[in-house]
Amino acid sequence: MRYYLCDQYPIEFVVSENIDQYFDSHTHVGHYVVSVVLQGMVVVRLGNRQMTCHRNDVFVVPPYVVHSVRQGKDVCLLSMCIGTALIEKTDLRNTEEVVRRLLGGAAVQGMIGRTQGERLLASVRTVYGQQDHVRKELDADIKSLADQLTSHPEQELSIETLAANIFISKYYLIRKFKNSIGMTPHQFCIQNRIRKSQGMLDKGRTISGIATEMGFYDQSHFDKAFQKIVGISPSAYIRSKRRIGQGT
Repeated sequence: MRYYLCDQYPIEFVVSENIDQYFDSHTHVGHYVVSVVLQGMVVVRLGNRQMTCHRNDVFVVPPYVVHSVRQGKDVCLLSMCIGTALIEKTDLRNTEEVVRRLLGGAAVQGMIGRTQGERLLASVRTVYGQQDHVRKELDADIKSLADQLTSHPEQELSIETLAANIFISKYYLIRKFKNSIGMTPHQFCIQNRIRKSQGMLDKGRTISGIATEMGFYDQSHFDKAFQKIVGISPSAYIRSKRRIGQGT
């Protein structure tokens, strides 16, 4: 896997190939994911809908939508992750121009061809069309809890404490949270610890230091959780990162 990060905007590209990986049910809280199949076949489940995507097919995953992805060794998948902050603060025309320039840079680096680039750019309009639907089904209590676990996933909060904060039993909380978010509070918390860890690795923090700060038992425990969610180890993630400019 290769990660191409943009310094100016909350946008990154992820190229995953030859990994024979199944990414189990999960969500992306802080960004929309627009993926295009460059080679092979990918099986995607979005909520209760399953689809099979072939070369040049594009699929969009909004925040908080539970999904899973299965890809084999012969697959190459390019995903464009667009931060929700950009979508909320920037109009469609300006975001399209930013993405167009970034895709130009991606083409120069040999990441993508013309057809795939055009389809990714066209999907930006789809992302903006989905804004009103994002998180609208979450009730206030679950939304508040999800925000807390997203902002401070390293905090050690028992399920009893979380349930008491919204005056329900722990069993009802687990069932209600999973029905709304698609995973248990514990699974959601681990996922967000790993997402936050990626940002810390991007800033040059050490793996061992992050493992301790994020509340993992040891570095081995952190490595296993990171590998399961990201698809590669923390050290491989560090080696995979690149910077991408606009049209360069």
